Amino acid sequence: MKKVLLITNIPTPYRIPLFNLLAGELQGMGVSLKVLFAAPGYERRKWLVDMGQARFDYSFLKPGRFKRPGAEGVIFIYRGLCPEIRRERPAAVIVIGFSLATVRLWLLSFFKQMPFIIWSGSIITRGQKYSRLRGLFRRILVRRAAGFIAYGSRAKTYLQDLGAATEKIEIAINTTDTDFYRQQAARERETLVKGAKKELLVIGYLTARKRLDLVFSAVKELSARRRDFELVLVGDGPQRPGLERLARELGIAGIVRFEGFKQKPEIPAFLARADCFLFPSGYDVWGLVLVEAMSAGLVCLSSIQAGATADLVIDGQTGFALDFEDRDAVTDRLAWVLDNPGEAQAIGRRAAQRIAAHATLADSVRGFEKALEKVI
Repeated sequence: MKKVLLITNIPTPYRIPLFNLLAGELQGMGVSLKVLFAAPGYERRKWLVDMGQARFDYSFLKPGRFKRPGAEGVIFIYRGLCPEIRRERPAAVIVIGFSLATVRLWLLSFFKQMPFIIWSGSIITRGQKYSRLRGLFRRILVRRAAGFIAYGSRAKTYLQDLGAATEKIEIAINTTDTDFYRQQAARERETLVKGAKKELLVIGYLTARKRLDLVFSAVKELSARRRDFELVLVGDGPQRPGLERLARELGIAGIVRFEGFKQKPEIPAFLARADCFLFPSGYDVWGLVLVEAMSAGLVCLSSIQAGATADLVIDGQTGFALDFEDRDAVTDRLAWVLDNPGEAQAIGRRAAQRIAAHATLADSVRGFEKALEKVI
């Protein structure tokens, strides 16, 4: 049986179901999957991951990382990767992004006939600074890759810009266990007792690039018109103290509720109670929280700077694609959602249907299969 190695950083609640399904489908093709993780986790990520749920072969590489500035704050070294490859003798390797693991595979490719596939979500978006040297180096990595798996259409375009041949790129839509969020949110709604105020929901890691300041600005404007709503923030991060201070300065502290970090099983209850979901990110290669919210049937206001918006949000039909720097447009859209609950709920239902039709784990796995069929 041929073996495929998949190299990524850490196990997460949204990747375990994907790898489970991928391993099962590849088994039917006569291919075994083994996942190599750089580490069990790190401080920035607070998820509780039960590896007992993993139905695929996996192992952890030797510890090795160093800190860097930025949202993740860490770069993994992927120590012991080359010896692991020599032991496993894979027919192909899938590697996440333009990581140090990708560099190791690039170097190895000069001495060993072993195709590697780059699995990437990187996109180009407004306001991002791109080093010419980094771009040049990524082009060099792309030249040696046998194939590519993109998160979505914008990631595919970025790979093409780096010189990847279109026929070598497959899209494995970046997604999560959509059935879980759809089913659990529906169960929560069966016993839900709505409060007096409508809820606008944000879920995410509280950093500057998530642009919660823009949401606060729109909420400040909306609160001047009405007080029948509150903003609920689920998540934690380095910007939380600054956001709490900003809420006080804007006079909206009374309608902003900080809920802190929540584990996966706790999220559907918040999705069920919400009347609208906001995804204001100033830069996001994808946005799995948007997938979760749409799966749960929520009307979503999603940033045009996020990769997922282009693939999932049909403006006015399955959600609203917005530039969150346009405060008036965001405020007006929020007011419309609150004033038109029936139409907003209909958009939420269409959002759930779009996810079910285009962004399930099975859809993602098909992209992986197509990419592997070309190289093994």
